[in-house]
Amino acid sequence: MHPFDIALILIIAAGAGSGLVFIEVLIQWSLRKARPSPPPRLEAELPQAAELAAEPTPETAEPAAAQPAQYVAPPPTVREPVRIGLGLRKTRENFLARIRAALTGSAKIDDIYEGLEEALIAADVGVEASMKIASAVRAKLGNDNRPDAIRDALKAEIATILMSAERRPADSGDAPLVIMLVGVNGVGKTTTVAKLAARLKAERGSVIVAAADTFRAAAIEQLEVWCDRAGADIIKQSPGSDPAAVAFDAVKAAIARKTRTVLIDTAGRLQTKVNLMEELKKIARVVARELPGAPHETWLVLDANTGQNALSQAAIFGDAVPLTGVVLAKLDSTAKGGVVVAVADRLKIPVRFVGLGEAIEDLREFDAREFVDALFASDGAVEQSASGSYAA
Repeated sequence: MHPFDIALILIIAAGAGSGLVFIEVLIQWSLRKARPSPPPRLEAELPQAAELAAEPTPETAEPAAAQPAQYVAPPPTVREPVRIGLGLRKTRENFLARIRAALTGSAKIDDIYEGLEEALIAADVGVEASMKIASAVRAKLGNDNRPDAIRDALKAEIATILMSAERRPADSGDAPLVIMLVGVNGVGKTTTVAKLAARLKAERGSVIVAAADTFRAAAIEQLEVWCDRAGADIIKQSPGSDPAAVAFDAVKAAIARKTRTVLIDTAGRLQTKVNLMEELKKIARVVARELPGAPHETWLVLDANTGQNALSQAAIFGDAVPLTGVVLAKLDSTAKGGVVVAVADRLKIPVRFVGLGEAIEDLREFDAREFVDALFASDGAVEQSASGSYAA
């Protein structure tokens, strides 16, 4: 082979090799360009992570030391008071059944009015008051024997008796109103005092209760519990102390504190115990020396279940202290609610309040018209009223 040809072949081979090298370099560069950049080294991130850890975010920040939660008592449950119609259910059912029997059993006038008297006596209106009411209705209607006319006249006559005994409560002016409550054992006097305290506090303002029942060992403790529920202050001494001294301290404290009302809870006593009845007179005298005119009201607490026996209690208590009103407790548990009429007719003193349940809000101010309407209402009308807006 000619040397020139050999040289040419070598030159061409060298050029081809160089080209292949160039092409390989170009391909590697293209691949490197297309490949993503590698992540930064971990060591480079450590300082930044340390900085982030030094600056906690709201999500990672350590919560402040928790404060102990304070107990918040739930608001007291306020139950709607019992309506007078529901409280008179037992009396009404018994009374109306007998009235219907009298009005529909016979067309004879004599039989009708004899049946009316029996119905009134069975409801504990009393013999004297029952005869008086029946005679008044008969005098008004004559020979009219229509059941509706007789029923309406009977209702009006009972309302007249109740309203004739009404009188305005005493007004003590700027001085505390002092109310003394009296009654025999077991009529619900202490609980009535507490219910009155709650009611009068809502209506008049501050109330002081005098725990003047120092004869019964548990009376003071029981009254303390009730006063705590009612939000009333209590003035007390040790058991066996002079009740008049407790009442005196209560009135004196009320004057100093400008308290609006003082309620004096006295010991339950049998009306036949002369020495205990004299104690009531002493309480009244001592209180009057500290505050002239006090006690402004003296209310006799009666158990409606006692019926006509309540009248004998009232007569003897009235001889010891002048009674200005009656609180009739437990009216919801008796069929003898007619005693309300007997009290108004015989004693000529108003029924101030009636007890219609055990809860502290179940003491209802007595209203003659409402009482009569409830006494003559049908059960359907009572249920409809119970679901209405008027809270009795």
